[in-house]
This record gives sequence, C-alpha cells and structure tokens, in this order.
Amino acid sequence: MIAFLIAGLLAWASIPSGEPVHGIRCDRMEAATFHIHQHLAIYDHGKPVRIPEDVGRPLFAQCFYWLHTHTPDGIIHVESPVVRQFTLGDFFAIWGEPLTKTRVAEARVRKGEKLTVWLDGSKYAGDPGTVPLTQHADITLDVGPPAPRPQPFTAWGAN
Repeated sequence: MIAFLIAGLLAWASIPSGEPVHGIRCDRMEAATFHIHQHLAIYDHGKPVRIPEDVGRPLFAQCFYWLHTHTPDGIIHVESPVVRQFTLGDFFAIWGEPLTKTRVAEARVRKGEKLTVWLDGSKYAGDPGTVPLTQHADITLDVGPPAPRPQPFTAWGAN
C-alpha cells in the first residue's frame, strides 16, 4: 500500500504546476495569436489509452499552458501568444507523461515489439517527440501489435 501511494505521489510530482515547460508558459488566459488543433490517439496493444481532459491546466495554478486539452477526446488545443513550431514531445512534457520509442504514457513496448507512430495516415519514422503539431494533424501512437493503419479522424467540429 505504501509503495502504491509513493508511486502515485511521484507521478503527480512530474506534472508541471505552472512553471514554463520547453519555453511554454502557463498564462492566466488562453491566447489567440496562434490557435490550431490536433488529434491524438494512443493504443496499448490494441486497447485505447485515455488522454484526460484538462491536460495543461494545473489544478492549483489557475492557468493554461499554450498546449492543453479541454475534453477527453484526444483533441489538443494550441493557443499561443507566439507563432512557433510545437511538437508532440512538448505536449507530453506538459502532460507529465513519458514519450519515448519504448514508452508512451502508461503503455510500454515489450520485448520483440515496437511503437508505431502514424501521422496523417502515414508511418512516421522519426523520434515520436519530434512529431510536429500542425493544424488538424492526426496522430496515432500504437504500442505493440497490431498497429493497423488508423482510420482518419474527422470529428473536428468547430476545431
């Protein structure tokens, strides 16, 4: 029980609490100078991994990181006072979750398996942290088999 509590506290401690992350501030209000959206889906051996609502909105800091979520639908909101290239690694750093070739949040690559990264329906061969967050980028991270080509995300609505 104590080990479980310590693990939970360590995980909570890795979530940013308002300090800048990768040069990305946590401001009191969302900015509109640069406003785009992406969709992120994560699969752990075929099972979806939930991307929570309010990533990038620290509970006690009362601010919004320039990269954040509002709902648990996988839509990432980039609302920045500056125009610049953001990456999936920036989002994961703000989320406080790992993103490597062998680990995606709680999903872990097992021996003989791999992480397949899909960007707009095509395999992405680079480091997953370097995936660019562009307008309506459709990103799927598939840990382990089966890694089939994902269906395109089309539920952009007003995003």
